[in-house]
Amino acid sequence: MTESYRPPSDILEVLQQIEYEEPLGPDDPRYVDTREARGSQRTLDRLARKLGLLLADGRMYPPRQKHVLFFGHTGSGKTTELLHYATQLEGPGRFCIVQLDITKDLDRNNLQYADTLMAMARALLHRLDVAGVDLGTDALAPLDAWFSERVLTTEAGRELRTEIKTGAAGKGGIPGLVKLFASFTAAFKANATYKDELRRVIRNSFGELAAAFNTLIQRAEDALRDTGNGSRVVFIIDGTDKLRGEDTRLFFVHDAEQLLAIETLVVYTAPLSLKYEGNLAGKLDADLMLPMIKLAERNGTPCDAGMRAVRDILLRRADRTLFATDDDIERLVQACGGHPRELLRLLKLCCEFAEDDCIDAATVDAAVRQLASEYRRFLAPDDYALLAGIDRDGIHAGNDERTRRLLYNLALLEYNDGTWRRSHPVVRTLEGYARAAEAAAETGN
Repeated sequence: MTESYRPPSDILEVLQQIEYEEPLGPDDPRYVDTREARGSQRTLDRLARKLGLLLADGRMYPPRQKHVLFFGHTGSGKTTELLHYATQLEGPGRFCIVQLDITKDLDRNNLQYADTLMAMARALLHRLDVAGVDLGTDALAPLDAWFSERVLTTEAGRELRTEIKTGAAGKGGIPGLVKLFASFTAAFKANATYKDELRRVIRNSFGELAAAFNTLIQRAEDALRDTGNGSRVVFIIDGTDKLRGEDTRLFFVHDAEQLLAIETLVVYTAPLSLKYEGNLAGKLDADLMLPMIKLAERNGTPCDAGMRAVRDILLRRADRTLFATDDDIERLVQACGGHPRELLRLLKLCCEFAEDDCIDAATVDAAVRQLASEYRRFLAPDDYALLAGIDRDGIHAGNDERTRRLLYNLALLEYNDGTWRRSHPVVRTLEGYARAAEAAAETGN
């Protein structure tokens, strides 16, 4: 934490600054290094090696293509960690990182890979434009030709033509194509009629598009090496872990062959539940996970590094003077289960419930009860029995649909790369859980 940074000491300021979707960049003073607390010191090293880089000495031998899924609970900090990873992966002789957040650029409630591919092309072209890398019209021609012949000849394309005045590579170069792709992705997000027609175009001519995009990537990498901006392009696609249900399966399973047709290096954030469905394409690299912050070991022994890290996260969001006692801080830390976003949810509730601008024991109690009530709304009686059984026996509990749903909804939290699980601490405060735990103890199940 920088010397000049002071966390807010006004409870309203704390409340207004809480943003669940806000990742923390490399220079953000609120960032806390959680690697020791997660037991994930080697996660970055593993990712770098998958991409063909040995961080210890800078040796590179990247594969022709690699599509890596980066798993973790929603809100566990994947985006923040990837932003920090990017600073280690990027640079001359390493990689040119192209980052894309589908939650900002596309409609995550109705997303297909066709939409993402267009956004990837726009992000790459924008990155090249900012870096001042000139590819020349011959490198851009295949992609521009695909647009002219396949997209701009459709009804949707003709309507878009009025917005796209510099689409031809010969007229606008990279800036022209950036504008073209920006209009294209905006149409995907805002207009259902355009979206359906343009998706059909991509599906019916995907081979041509993939070839044109692969040519662009190859020529971009040649130019990046020549200008000292990195040896290979790595796309980091964020927000894909927020897809729901069937959209997740469509993107990562049904469209897997389209993912793999793009010959490049890509890292996608992915929901933890997907990891256990067992139907991922074998060519997707699907074993990298961001572990949760541990507050205790599997045997119940306290994890000091985890407690310290979560406490630091809290106190970089709210000044210590806002808390009545250290015990109130510790109770908030314990109640979040080591999940960063759950900690922020509890802090938000404390700010709303606090009297006299002080977060005391009564405030923490109210926040825990409120968060627990949100879990009560979707938990069924059988869910409590499953959660109580996992907590009692320390079993992994398999990967059936119910378990995946509990993992997705955070009622069940996973630690140490998935080797053990525990119910969310606030769930354990509910009457349904208490009854299930009592019944399990009586029957020995």
